Amino acid sequence: MSLNNRSVTDMKRILPIATVISMALNYSDAQTPASGDFLETLVVEAEANRDDAPKVSLGRMDVPVLDDPRSVQALPLELLEQQGITDIQDAVKNVSGVTRSSSFTGLGENYILRGFVQQDVFKDGFRAGGVSNSGLVATGSTDLAGIRQVEILKGPAAILFGRGEPGGVVNYVTHKAEFTDAFSLGQAAGSYGFLRSTGSANWQAVPGKLALRLDASAESGDSFLNGVSGDRQFIAPAFTWAISEDTTLSFRGEYLNEQRNTDAGVPIVGGRVLPGIPYDNYHGEPSFTEYDNESFRGLLELDHRWNDEHATKLSLHGRKSSSEGAYFILFNFAGPSYDPLTGNISRSLAQPDFEDESFAARIDHTWETDISADVKNQLLIAAEYETESRDTFRTLSGHAPINVFNPVHTGYAPLPLLPFPGFPAFIDETSGTEADALSLLVMNRISFGEKFHLSLGGRIERFEGDNFLSYPPGTFPSSNIAPTEDTTFSPSVGLVYKPVDDISLYASYASSTNSFTNLGLVTASGGKLDAETARQFEIGAKAELLDGKLTASAAIFQIDKSDVAGTDPANPLFSINAGEERSRGFETDLRYEPIPGMAILANYALIDASIESDPTGATTGNTRYGVPRHSGGMFAVYEIQGGALEGLGFGCGMHASDKVEITNGNIGTLPGFLTTDALLYYSKDNWTARLNVNNLLDEEYHYSTGNALSAGRGNARTYMVSLKYDF
Repeated sequence: MSLNNRSVTDMKRILPIATVISMALNYSDAQTPASGDFLETLVVEAEANRDDAPKVSLGRMDVPVLDDPRSVQALPLELLEQQGITDIQDAVKNVSGVTRSSSFTGLGENYILRGFVQQDVFKDGFRAGGVSNSGLVATGSTDLAGIRQVEILKGPAAILFGRGEPGGVVNYVTHKAEFTDAFSLGQAAGSYGFLRSTGSANWQAVPGKLALRLDASAESGDSFLNGVSGDRQFIAPAFTWAISEDTTLSFRGEYLNEQRNTDAGVPIVGGRVLPGIPYDNYHGEPSFTEYDNESFRGLLELDHRWNDEHATKLSLHGRKSSSEGAYFILFNFAGPSYDPLTGNISRSLAQPDFEDESFAARIDHTWETDISADVKNQLLIAAEYETESRDTFRTLSGHAPINVFNPVHTGYAPLPLLPFPGFPAFIDETSGTEADALSLLVMNRISFGEKFHLSLGGRIERFEGDNFLSYPPGTFPSSNIAPTEDTTFSPSVGLVYKPVDDISLYASYASSTNSFTNLGLVTASGGKLDAETARQFEIGAKAELLDGKLTASAAIFQIDKSDVAGTDPANPLFSINAGEERSRGFETDLRYEPIPGMAILANYALIDASIESDPTGATTGNTRYGVPRHSGGMFAVYEIQGGALEGLGFGCGMHASDKVEITNGNIGTLPGFLTTDALLYYSKDNWTARLNVNNLLDEEYHYSTGNALSAGRGNARTYMVSLKYDF
């Protein structure tokens, strides 16, 4: 496991800093106050003692942060509210090694963790929708009104979540009904006609027996892009029923309805974003390129504790989403992509109709026992069944070009997709995917006193899936490939050593498989491709110092991905398992409370993500797209603690990213950027008023979509004022 010379040089520069700034932003979902102030959350975390220290909920076993041999962070809702975040994807700027990506529809939630794009959206540990850089999914956006915190697990997560990319998982944790009475109302208004109303009500209907909760929001507004707008309505009912002292039944439901314009982004010409284009130009058709989404989701959980040692949880999770609308791609087979004499860019039009649904049943059994006075054992045995289906119907055509410097919107003006005589003006495409997975996992954690903690386990998964792609005769070739059947095993092991109570050193190995990504590919002999596999080695350190006022972690990792699907050099119409990819680097995060009322968060990552082997040799040695070599940020907030101005707070933040490759073909780069944010607020009694200015300096910056046609745009400068009342 060797680093190249450039990586070694960078490491030598960074490691001395890491000895001072070495932290992980770790919060407990159990410790987050219901009422809501971010500084209060930090104080609660800082004062936590060993018995009620922050726990890692992603592991499905309560494990103190210092005792867990993985990189896990959790971002509470209070932090996101402080930062004026309304797009949940902006939350990850608070965590090292995780960046936003984009799609060429401008929709969907896209994350790159440790160099790899996340495969699915996760909520409460279950798959809650698809992620695609093409944007070709029915999943709607995630509304913050339903979120209690955002959890990030970095590195292969197959043992917990099954098939997926090895970079990690962003998991949204939603609110549950609790046995307390709490109510909240919020109103926000901002730039471009932005309006957002929120409300939550938690009611102990029958004290100690039945609790009810309702979260709701309504949002509308335009965009910095000319002619672009959107609105969203969200409602989430929940209940918790304490059937007995040992048995609890809980439910969480969600309904989302959203209408929003798609965005083709800005054109890439000659390996760079075409210069001179006004940042607010829109290259779609405002009256036509709109997406309508409707999503339902439900989670039912039955918890039963048999005795002090044994507990069982049964979970049933289901979701259904549908979307329809239109979007553009800045390319057309019928003519040149870009005409420098006229400034016109060609466009193709897709009018899709999506259906996406899934169901999962899971049973977890935990056994906690003392083997001896100094040896404690935690065991998790779980079985899970998942099924999902995606059906898509699209109408494809060409469309009238648009001038990227002075766009004149034509409305709906379709043209032939291909300039061939007799070729139909419109092409209908029908596709579908069916997948089922049955898995069994075992996780065991052994504590040898307070100094050594050994974690080991594995997940065996049986995956079956098939898909089809159909076009009318005489247009494009259709495909209906035989089902894929994979049985994979993903082991994981980690060791934690604590020389003192407040510092831990750890080393871990984790693996993952991804059966889904190769679904639909076939070899020249007609065989199916194997699942992609990956493994990670990680070493790190964590600390909680100065009575909890400074919490810290740092990690060095290497991920090797094998059996990556690639084009067969001898038969370019077919595929083979021959690609290899690698990501390695260093990450650190920090939370520090230097004086009462002040909190500082900081993070930094150095990542080298590369393609080690490509069967055709076309991309061998290239850097993976969308991954900045250097990235990081900080956020600082201070609240006056006494006197006439008690409750007045202010803060600022910044986020920086190095340049990134546009595609894996390394055709060019998107420039690095630095964004800054500012915050002013006042809290008194149950009221909190805030002013947020995000992207204060109005930086123009772009995200990679993974294709050579276009790039996504970051938000322009926005102002938002908000008022919240808790009672």
